[in-house]
Amino acid sequence: MPGRKNSRPGSKRRAMSVEEREALKARQERKERNIREQKEAAASRVSYVHKPISGRSVIGVVLTVIALVLGGYCLYLGYDTYGQVPFSAGGPALCSVICGLAAFIYHICALRERDTNGILSRIGIFFAAALLLAWAAILVIGLQ
Repeated sequence: MPGRKNSRPGSKRRAMSVEEREALKARQERKERNIREQKEAAASRVSYVHKPISGRSVIGVVLTVIALVLGGYCLYLGYDTYGQVPFSAGGPALCSVICGLAAFIYHICALRERDTNGILSRIGIFFAAALLLAWAAILVIGLQ
C-alpha cells in the first residue's frame, strides 16, 4: 500500500451490518428532517431587526438635533451675558422651539407607520419633549 495516499498501515474498516446501515440511514434522515423543519419555522417568524427605519424618524432626528443646537446656542448666550440676553437670541430660540415641535410631530407620525423600526422615533420623542419642556420652563421663569 505504499502508492495510496492518506492511508495508515494496519487500519482496516470493518464491514457494517445491515442493522447498522439502516440505523445510520435513519439518523441521517432525522437530521435532515429536523433541519428542514427549523428552516420552515424560521421563515414564519417575525424579525424586528430587519425592519427598515422610517424616513420620517430620520427627518425628526435631524430636526431634533437642529433644535438642540439652536437651544444650546441660546442658553450659551444667556450664560455668557449673565442673563442679559440680546434680542439677536430671539430668532434662534424661536427656531429651536419650532424645530422641536416639528420633530415631535414627525416622531409621532413615524411611530404610527406599520412595519418599521420605531426605536429611533422613541428616542427622538424623548429628546424633543425634553427640549419643549425646557423651553416652557424658561418661558415661565422669564415671565415671572
